Parts: sequence; structure tokens; C-alpha cells
Amino acid sequence: MEILIILLIIIVLLLILGVSTELILFGLMLLMLFMMATLFVFFAFSAVRLLRCERTTGKVSKITINERFGFKTPNYKIGDEEYPNVFPCEMIMKRQLYSEGRECRLMLDKKRKKVYDGNARASVIAGVFLSAASVAMLIIRMKDLFGTVHIFK
Repeated sequence: MEILIILLIIIVLLLILGVSTELILFGLMLLMLFMMATLFVFFAFSAVRLLRCERTTGKVSKITINERFGFKTPNYKIGDEEYPNVFPCEMIMKRQLYSEGRECRLMLDKKRKKVYDGNARASVIAGVFLSAASVAMLIIRMKDLFGTVHIFK
């Protein structure tokens, strides 16, 4: 919420200084493009990590709170060791998806000592394609809208 207020104050100041609304809109779209490109890089990195993982099966052992980020994470027991999931647990259907003792197919990242469950794999795959499509559509839309940008009115 604070970020929106700061962004609104900056926009008002730019309008007072005489910057064209076209340029302000262009800047906002550049900010969105940067955020979507960052999201794409995150999912692409996750996809590369996922490709280097080892297939295995494990059982849901418990749901813990991630100490670093504060969200709930399912943990899986593989053999004698317990590994946390890379992504937070789903809030919808939590009881069905993460019932204790439920056996799951997992991708084990031995280097990071974490696993990708089915939901994490689906999120990574969908995230790569959707964020790439969003970046491409945003670039095309910006090119259509802003052939030439006038800085001052």
C-alpha cells in the first residue's frame, strides 16, 4: 500500500513539473515490464533447477513455517531425511494435498536440500510460459502505443 502512495505522489509531482501523461504512462509500463521480466527470470531459473533434480517418491511429514519468509511449507520425508518444498503450500485443498503420510512423486534438489512437489512443478511450468507471454505482449503493446514519446507537453 505504501508503494502505491509513493508512486501516486511521484506521478503528481511529475504532472506538476510538466511531464506529459504519455511519458508517465510509458514509465509505468516500463516498470511493469521490469517486474514481469524479473518474474520470468525467477521461473526460468526454477525451471533449470527443476531439470537438474532427481526423481523420487516421498511422504508428506508435516507443514512448518519457513523461518526466513514466514509462510507455511510442506515437508516431505524421503528415506530417513526430511526436505522442505521449494514453494509455499497451497491454501486451497490443504487437507487433501498435504495429509500426513500421503505418498507423492517429487523432484529432489540435493544441492539445495529441497523438493519440488506436483504443485511446485506445475507452478514453474505455467510461470515460465505465462510470464514470457506477458513480457512479449507488454513489449508489443508498448511498441503499438508509443511509437514516439514526447517528453514535455
